[in-house]
Amino acid sequence: MSKTFEKEGGNMKIKSILLITIMVISVMAIHCSRSQSPFSPDAAIKQQAVLNGNVVLSGTSVTNFEVIQIGVRGTSLYTNPDGNGNFQIENLPLGNIVVEVLVKSDVSDIPISDVQSGEEIRITVQIQASNQAVLAHMERNKKSTGVLQVQIQPKKWNLNWVDSEDEVIAKISGEGYNQITEGSVKLVSPEDQFEYRETSSQAWSIGGTYFIAKFDQSDAIGIITDPIPGKEYTIRVEYELNGDGLEDDPLYLQDEIEIVGKMPRDSEEISIQLNPTKWNTNWDKSSGTVMVKIWGEGYDQIIWSTVRMIGPDDTNMIAPIGSNLTEDHLIVKFSKKEALSIISEPKPGDEHDILITDDPSGLGIFSKICHIEIVGKKN
Repeated sequence: MSKTFEKEGGNMKIKSILLITIMVISVMAIHCSRSQSPFSPDAAIKQQAVLNGNVVLSGTSVTNFEVIQIGVRGTSLYTNPDGNGNFQIENLPLGNIVVEVLVKSDVSDIPISDVQSGEEIRITVQIQASNQAVLAHMERNKKSTGVLQVQIQPKKWNLNWVDSEDEVIAKISGEGYNQITEGSVKLVSPEDQFEYRETSSQAWSIGGTYFIAKFDQSDAIGIITDPIPGKEYTIRVEYELNGDGLEDDPLYLQDEIEIVGKMPRDSEEISIQLNPTKWNTNWDKSSGTVMVKIWGEGYDQIIWSTVRMIGPDDTNMIAPIGSNLTEDHLIVKFSKKEALSIISEPKPGDEHDILITDDPSGLGIFSKICHIEIVGKKN
């Protein structure tokens, strides 16, 4: 009996050990099944970068997030913000990317450099009055990053700068300022101008927390076609980062300046100023006038009755209804009602280029483009 008992007792011990071993292996298997293999598809997805963001409507006429679209240039990754302005884009490409913000027909670029695998990026995008989007804040992996920004000094640009030897300064600060390529910074004309103009920095320096680019004032004022006193312009400051590889799609920042002063009387070029530049849809009942101010060499040789205002489709044309000649400029007056008529189906928010010329055939003294915006109540 004792031998049988000992034999059976030994078998019991072996069974107990085997049972415990099986249980341990089972627990380990369950744990491993819940843990992702670094080679599993789910783990690969988690390694992709994600962009979260919020759109803020501030100082803009846009009230509906549905007219805004956000995506990554060169990809099919595009989305619309929800009713609160929030959005998310997953599976971001790695490296340098450009986030596009489309507001109606206007496009703004937000460059993001060196996107890393598994990175979480959060941005706040502010939509401004001209439907332009600017980056207000950025966090990368829950750490705030100093977004690059530019300050143009002075903020008031004077019309008499055509003969100035002083400087305009573009001060760029924020994370990556010390990576800007020397000599790459340019001042570029506002996007709403008919003619593209630019000027490159003549000198530059790097301080403890900023990059300084310097421009001649005479060159700076020259990037604006027919600058209008009292009007604010958004100046684009383009730049390159060392080794960014985006030469065909330059990075840029923006800042606003205001035009002040009077045009010198001995200006060699005919210049014009259209007032007002905001045309109201209720002008079809107005008896007021739109005034075109003309100055520069030869302004007093212009026959005011030959001046014409031509609409954006080059077919609708109107003649002036009056004029006023002074010792330094000519004022040509047009009916507001007729001016509005050269725009086919004017709609609030639309912008148009208007041609002002003293000879539509191109043989006169001047032909100038003026930019106007339609305002008023929507139907």
